[in-house]
Amino acid sequence: MFKTSFVQFSDDHVIYNSRRFDGYLAFLPEPVSPPLETHVSYRYFSGKDFCWFEFKDTHLPSNLSMQITASDNYLWLLINMRTGISLTLDNMYRIPTDMLLCYQTLIDDYLISLGNNSSWFLLLGIDGRILQELTTEYAQLKPLFATDTEEDVSHRIIGTMNLHAKLKRILDGLQQMEFRPFSTYYQLANWNIRFFRHVFQEMEPESLDRTDHEIELYHKAMAYIRENFYDDQTNMETVAHALYVSESTLKRAFKDKPFTVTEQIIEFRLQAARESIRNSDKSIAKIASSLNFACPKNFKRLFTKRFMISPVQYRSSMRLKRLF
Repeated sequence: MFKTSFVQFSDDHVIYNSRRFDGYLAFLPEPVSPPLETHVSYRYFSGKDFCWFEFKDTHLPSNLSMQITASDNYLWLLINMRTGISLTLDNMYRIPTDMLLCYQTLIDDYLISLGNNSSWFLLLGIDGRILQELTTEYAQLKPLFATDTEEDVSHRIIGTMNLHAKLKRILDGLQQMEFRPFSTYYQLANWNIRFFRHVFQEMEPESLDRTDHEIELYHKAMAYIRENFYDDQTNMETVAHALYVSESTLKRAFKDKPFTVTEQIIEFRLQAARESIRNSDKSIAKIASSLNFACPKNFKRLFTKRFMISPVQYRSSMRLKRLF
């Protein structure tokens, strides 16, 4: 087994990736672990009151479990950006793609499990000793942490929320950071404050066991779109047909969500385009064409609107960052 300060892997042979790590925490130093000639698929950082851990692997050769160890009172935000992962407390909880789960642990350790597929998640931990300060600032959290002194529980599910565009923009801000041995902890702590503000103001208490048809349909549609957004035939009609529902039923499942069906398809294509611009030397026109954007001009407009920077400027900034 291999262990960071608070994460222990069940099998160290599957955590290595030949690709350069390009997650949100890529600015952190690469963990020192054998074999040194390969790149590891995670980054982590910890301090007095907070800890951060990100795992991103294009394809795991086998299932992987991670034991998370902290004090017996910790608040966690688990943000899943890719295929579903499982969280094992007293019960097993499945975390859908593009979902944020907030939970409190009152035990020393628990498990996060990944299947043998593409995985990407970010885990933020908050020491329970500062929960009183959090509930003072965010009054809506008080009832969530109100407990019976005789209650014997190992964890509490606080709430869930979709990873919408505003939260993704805040996450994108991590990519602008640079590692500094002294000040990085304080930079991340300040970033946490901004992220927590949005999460705690919008979070709705919600059981992961809820079986509402529209919620289930939404997650099925998200999984289908994620697997098929490269296809130029993927649209509202084909998604509805694949899930055996009408287009109007599918539209209702996306009501009050961050994106409509069409917007979600475009969002996945833009995310893929940004990753390709960052990690390949393909021309921007070819990248746009491969992802079925109507024309380079349309792609530039959509990319700039979404990421507040043009494709050319983004590629230049990434190349400049690598130089330093």
